[in-house]
Amino acid sequence: MEPNLIPKLSKDITFNPINKNDFFIHQTVYDHRIKISQDLYSFLQLIDNHKSLDVIILEYNEKYNSTITKDFANDFLYQKLAKFGIIESNVEIKPDLKPAYLRLSFIVINEKTVSKLTQYLKFLFLPKALITILFLSLLTLISSFYFFSDQILHSSMAKSEWLFLFILSFIGVTFHEFGHASAAHYYGAKHGGIGGGFYLFMPVYFADVTDIWKLPKKERIIVNMAGMYFEIVYVVFLIAIGAFFNFQTLIILACIFSISILHSLNPFARSDGYWILSDALEKPNLMFHGFLRIKLIFTPKTKWRKMDYFLLLYGLISVSFIFFFLYFVLIKNPDSILYFPRNSKNFITNLFSKNARFSLDEVGKLFIPLLFFYLVFGLLKKMISKKT
Repeated sequence: MEPNLIPKLSKDITFNPINKNDFFIHQTVYDHRIKISQDLYSFLQLIDNHKSLDVIILEYNEKYNSTITKDFANDFLYQKLAKFGIIESNVEIKPDLKPAYLRLSFIVINEKTVSKLTQYLKFLFLPKALITILFLSLLTLISSFYFFSDQILHSSMAKSEWLFLFILSFIGVTFHEFGHASAAHYYGAKHGGIGGGFYLFMPVYFADVTDIWKLPKKERIIVNMAGMYFEIVYVVFLIAIGAFFNFQTLIILACIFSISILHSLNPFARSDGYWILSDALEKPNLMFHGFLRIKLIFTPKTKWRKMDYFLLLYGLISVSFIFFFLYFVLIKNPDSILYFPRNSKNFITNLFSKNARFSLDEVGKLFIPLLFFYLVFGLLKKMISKKT
């Protein structure tokens, strides 16, 4: 450890509050965002790029009646922050990568193209426009489900209709991501491009709106809900087109697609509902906090607050979903695993046959075992990585 070491903060960082107790540091060049506590934020505020580390530690301990050590301060600055480009050092800095849960990510629509459209779409978030559009959209959806409920809920679809639904859904989820980007633009946060990747084994779309962490909690929640808002607008647009041209199939497919919007509210997967709850609780990486509280049950002398109990409940429900899924697959429905090769062959054969029709049950027979195999593969991968 160098004597009289003078720590220097990078010029390319900003500090942003998350809540009363936490901040995040944004390294704008490498696009890293690091969460820190109020105490560590206060410590960093004493760095003026001239004072030595010894002096900074002395000032901090005297000002805040603390006992921070030089070893701790050095580790915090040069082992934890330097690798993100927050403290100037000789450490190699790598740009931020997409989260580990998002695999094989790539950009589909670049930031420049997205920006050209969001500047025209942001008017949808003007308070009067938003309330009016939501009211009319919900009224249209309720009416459509009332008049076409039998066709929506009790019919199988031909191959051509499945293909049509897939195309409509692809456009819808693209518009969904434009909703997030447009809301971020409306509130003054930077957005990136719109990309694709894989969450679990499923292809997903995402809009890079990480910058919304600098926004107040209410605005972050609106940005997270904006995708579903845009999807509702899109569905109503399709219903209007279907009604104008007397194209009943389009109305039915639009309503079927609208049901998938409810999936976005799921707070136990990394969908919009997860981020809405995370922002409402001001807990980034909510799933991690939930699983951590489960581990703390077995830690003696742990002080629990109301929030800790809520996070424990969240973690337990998340784990219970996993156990329920395993029970359903291995105990209640083992044939979906045993006959997966046969079901896959039949599905593919049927896919290329004339006048093929598919039901949700047939699709489920493939979806469920694929998810099971993915979870098993992920578990084995973690066990192997720990041993090595």
